[in-house]
Amino acid sequence: MVASALLVFGILLALPYSGPDVRWAPDSLFYLAQKREVQGLDRSAALREVFESDAAAQLKRKERRLPPALRRIDNPSWWTYSSRFYRRRWTVPVLAASLEPLVGKRSIEDPSLLGWALLAPLLYLLVRRRFAPGLAAAVSVFCTLLPPIFFVGPVPSTDLLALSLLVAGLLIAWQVRACGLRWLPAWVVVVLVLSFTRDANIVLIAAAGWLALRERSRRTVAILATGILASLPAPLLFSAPFRENLAYAFNDYRIPTDTSWGAILGEYPQRAATVLRYDLGYPLETAIPVLAAAMGLLVIVGLVKLYARSDRDDPFLILARGAGVGGLLTVLSAMNYSNGRLELVLLPSIAIGLALVSERVAARVSQRATRERAPAPSGGSHRRSH
Repeated sequence: MVASALLVFGILLALPYSGPDVRWAPDSLFYLAQKREVQGLDRSAALREVFESDAAAQLKRKERRLPPALRRIDNPSWWTYSSRFYRRRWTVPVLAASLEPLVGKRSIEDPSLLGWALLAPLLYLLVRRRFAPGLAAAVSVFCTLLPPIFFVGPVPSTDLLALSLLVAGLLIAWQVRACGLRWLPAWVVVVLVLSFTRDANIVLIAAAGWLALRERSRRTVAILATGILASLPAPLLFSAPFRENLAYAFNDYRIPTDTSWGAILGEYPQRAATVLRYDLGYPLETAIPVLAAAMGLLVIVGLVKLYARSDRDDPFLILARGAGVGGLLTVLSAMNYSNGRLELVLLPSIAIGLALVSERVAARVSQRATRERAPAPSGGSHRRSH
């Protein structure tokens, strides 16, 4: 019942963005081109069609103030070079091609809205494995209302669909550990689909690995082994050099002139400092800075609580901590400011950390209320015996 109500909540969040207008981003054009490939065009023709379309025209207008050398959307060399970094992300294009007969041109945005709608109920089902229903529901709603969700939700992208798959993967991994290997096929399917959606599988593998290392049971080892195997097809079929991808991101997603490790490592510290500075200033860019800053502070408190808690042997928290480590590795491997978009892979761990904080606060409030309701001890006079 609660999960159904949260699904309705998620649909209501996404519904205002389901109109005919689409908010395009450069990433969206590559997914749109891959959708056209699914529908029968070859790669070059699909790229040319999309980057000469009205969708690309919106972005070209935004680049008019830039010098010609810095423009991307009207540069065919940039289309071809950049497209290699999107080649393993086929889930959204395939879904969009399937949805087009039903919803028309906006089918490329609907997978993102679907991920947004599913996020709150999936977070609830995950957090509910360890915490009370009301607490799990409150944490799920809070996480679904974080500013980066609204930043990326209306854009045709892979972020929110991948995030929902990530939460589903952690939930199913826990079900395998708690309920048996009959859940293992579902785990394999989710890991495989996620690998063709976005490069976030390290979060699931780190979570499974941490749990397997701590428990060393047949089930946890099976989770880890099958997760690794299910993650392999996407990078094996559509390889993209990590070094070039990092150099591309460091060059503001323009064709880099130097892709050597020396150049990348030399720039990395400065890049990390820049991302940290912009992340700390992110609340000032939102519509309600004070609210965004307060939410960000709670997020940090939740993460600190997750790793500082004393019960180190709780298997559910071990899974969440492993996922957090995988999320951090994902962010560090990109090291690019994204208005909090890349950091969304930390959301499952954030939700569980916030649930720990809320549980502790609720316990203290309950203890205080119990003490206040308890009757004061009656003071009796003792007669002195003579």
